Amino acid sequence: MAMPIPPDFGSGKKADACDSSRMKQRINPINANEAAWIKTQIENAATFVEGFAPQSSECRLTLSALDRAFAAWIASEPTDTYLINAVINYVGIALGQALVDGMGLQWVIATDEQGADLAVYGFPGRGDVLVYPANFVAKRWERRETNFLERAYEQIGHDVRAVLRKWQVFHEAD
Repeated sequence: MAMPIPPDFGSGKKADACDSSRMKQRINPINANEAAWIKTQIENAATFVEGFAPQSSECRLTLSALDRAFAAWIASEPTDTYLINAVINYVGIALGQALVDGMGLQWVIATDEQGADLAVYGFPGRGDVLVYPANFVAKRWERRETNFLERAYEQIGHDVRAVLRKWQVFHEAD
């Protein structure tokens, strides 16, 4: 199946940045080009599901459908480096968008001593949740791990709620 290969997106002009005192990363809002690239990756993720989990493609894009498609794709033993990187981006960005939509996180460019990367971020000063969704998927690719997206989403949600509860208890005591 021929999949579109995503271009590298440039850092472009950044909006106002924030520097979290609890984190070593510098957090910048995404620009219009990065937002368009994210939208394209989500569209590509839907195409990916159609190709590798067609029984799941009739409804909206879900983490469950992506889990099935990713497992089928891994079973196909891909070797094309460009395609592998593209699929990691498709799946990772779709996971990130699920975190944005479901947990109130936002897309950002996080920069540290290692460089800059696309991430989802939320709750500054109350937990500073930062997830690099494409890197998260890349690590699972390296291990050939499958059926992790729904479970990861639930675990991240559980962890975020726990951090926010602790923050509330701490600040109610003030």
